[in-house]
Amino acid sequence: MLSPQLSRAIRRFWFPTAMTFFLNGAVFGGWAAQVPRATQRLQMDESTFGLILLGMGIGAVVAMAFSGRMIARHGAGLLIRISLAIFLASYIGLSTAPTLEVFAVAVLLFGAAGGLMDVAMNAYASDVEAHMDWRVMASFHGMWSVGSVAGAAVASHLLAISSDLIQAIVLSAAITVLFLICQHRLIALRRHTHEKLGQRLVISRVTLILAVLAALSFSAEGAIRDWSSLFLDRDLQASIDRAAWGFMAFSTTMAACRFAGDWMRVRFGERNVVVISGIVAVIGFVLGIGFNDFMLAVAGFALVGVGLSNIVPILISAAGRDAAPGPSIAFVVSAGYAGFLASPPILGFIASRTSLSTLFAVVAASCAVIAAGWLLAERAMARAASPAHEPGAP
Repeated sequence: MLSPQLSRAIRRFWFPTAMTFFLNGAVFGGWAAQVPRATQRLQMDESTFGLILLGMGIGAVVAMAFSGRMIARHGAGLLIRISLAIFLASYIGLSTAPTLEVFAVAVLLFGAAGGLMDVAMNAYASDVEAHMDWRVMASFHGMWSVGSVAGAAVASHLLAISSDLIQAIVLSAAITVLFLICQHRLIALRRHTHEKLGQRLVISRVTLILAVLAALSFSAEGAIRDWSSLFLDRDLQASIDRAAWGFMAFSTTMAACRFAGDWMRVRFGERNVVVISGIVAVIGFVLGIGFNDFMLAVAGFALVGVGLSNIVPILISAAGRDAAPGPSIAFVVSAGYAGFLASPPILGFIASRTSLSTLFAVVAASCAVIAAGWLLAERAMARAASPAHEPGAP
């Protein structure tokens, strides 16, 4: 049974932070649900859609580049409020954009606001975790996945019974109301850290391997979010209200496994979790594209969610064990977002020249690389930790 002090901390700190993650995920879930409708409305092929997705990545990366300074100056809570407002406005814009140009601008703003909110809410979550002195970060990310399922489900239902504009307004209004209920609890939590100014990052072999694996992991997650609905809609002729089922299944299993992530890591070890996760993701992709069956495809995307759920947290944790943990984590996370940025146009080009099934086959191969790459990373970590590689060793 929880102590009164812990129960009070959950209400005051965990709940509003978890709701912020939930609502951010809900907006991204709505995006995944309305992708088929937007591509039909604007008559976009896979190559054009991939280039426009590049704008989302550019917006996110540019916003993240300035986020640290903005959080230090204005606080994470204020940035969460501002970025969510822009996030919802741009969501309404991309849901109703009458031309490709307007859609591209809305997607750019959507990526920038989503990226800024992502950094701000993770910074706030880190402060909450330190303030509560309790490991809760995985549960926040689990709430993001739950939110993405809820957002995709609501948006899919609304798209089946109403217009694009009504869907966007109703979802945005619901998210706004939920945020207003809890936003007053996003109080300033000052946690002072002392960083060495001018500290340079020496990119070790371990850090470089982890960065490559993070880039592949981020791009694989993005592929499901951006392309699964289109695959079910175009290749398997799913109705508009069922096209987001693949993403919803992916997000559901990812949420469940993220809530169990810390326990799995302790129980089975990092090697087993990462390697088996990579294999499970490959199997999921094969199941999703190999049988031309809607329900098997949804089940396959659910398996991909199981596989990808805990890879990135383990990669970031491994980077945190480097001799310079702060710069190493920053490099690995930045590489992950670079993969997110570069993959949409590449995958869009592949899909336009071949098929969406081939696109997912390429992503499946990248998951196999992740599984094998972790073994290489472990070997490099063991070598770096051995006495023969310590400074001053003969």
